[in-house]
Formats: sequence, structure tokens, C-alpha cells
Amino acid sequence: MNKPLPPIAERPELLQTQLRIETDPKKRSRLHALYLLARGQAASRLALAKLLAVHRHTIQAWLRLYEEGGLSALLSIKKAPGRRPSLTPPILRELQDRLAQARGFGSYGKIQRYLAQAHKVDLAYSTVHAVVRYRLQAKPKAPRRSHPKKSLRTWRSSRPRSVRTCKCA
Repeated sequence: MNKPLPPIAERPELLQTQLRIETDPKKRSRLHALYLLARGQAASRLALAKLLAVHRHTIQAWLRLYEEGGLSALLSIKKAPGRRPSLTPPILRELQDRLAQARGFGSYGKIQRYLAQAHKVDLAYSTVHAVVRYRLQAKPKAPRRSHPKKSLRTWRSSRPRSVRTCKCA
């Protein structure tokens, strides 16, 4: 069960300078583990895990990476690709062109229905709102009704309502 620690090929001084330069915290902790092993400050995986405050299985995984591929394999941190966006760039461009038209859409609900019918993309209302409002920086364009008593003459009135004209003399 007690597998011997792998021999560290790098000099402690080189690891120390690389440790000082590194800004990524995940890489720094891995370099720190190698530095402690190269200096002889940790005699086992368990002791190293206690010094770095990580689980012993983490140390074991790091050392396995180091044994298989050296320092470059240890410092290559893979990132999960994540979920693909449901709105592809061509769909976004078409939506942006449609929003730029004078008529546009009347509401976010109409945009949601358009995406479902034309592009077979079912999105939540809040997602459509976030994409259109914040990512595309657009708004639906709906003609709003005006009050029937409003007329062009009222807008052209030169005096404000608060000012009264006095017919004193």
C-alpha cells in the first residue's frame, strides 16, 4: 500500500522561482507540493497532504500526473467544455437584424414564440429577456397607445400648466 514517492527531477531552486512567478492558485499548490517533496520536507503523501491542507487522494493524483508526464503534465489543468449555447451565432445575428427593423417584435413573449417556431429553440421567458436586453442590448418595439385627449396642440402649448394668466386689469 505504501507506494514510494516519485523522484523529483527539478531542482528545488527552480521550483521555488517557478512557484513565485505562478499566478494560478491551482498550479501554485501543485508546484508547492513538488517543492516540498524536492526539499525533503514531506516524507509521505499523507504528510504532504497535511502540510498543504488537501486530501491525500488529491496528492496521489498529482503525483501520478507528475510520474506519467513530468512537470508539464502536472501543470496542465483541464477545463470542462460546458454546455453548448442554445442560441447559435447565426440565430443571434438573425434575431438582432429582426430587432433592428422598425417593426421588430411587440414583446419578449413574441420573441420567445418566434424562436420556437422559426428556429425550434424553446427558451424560458427570462432567458429570452436576458439575451435580448443585456446581450444584444435591444428592446422589443411595440407601438404604444396614446390617450385620445392628447393632441398635437397640447404639446405645442407654450406656457406650462402651473403658470396662470391673470386678467386683473
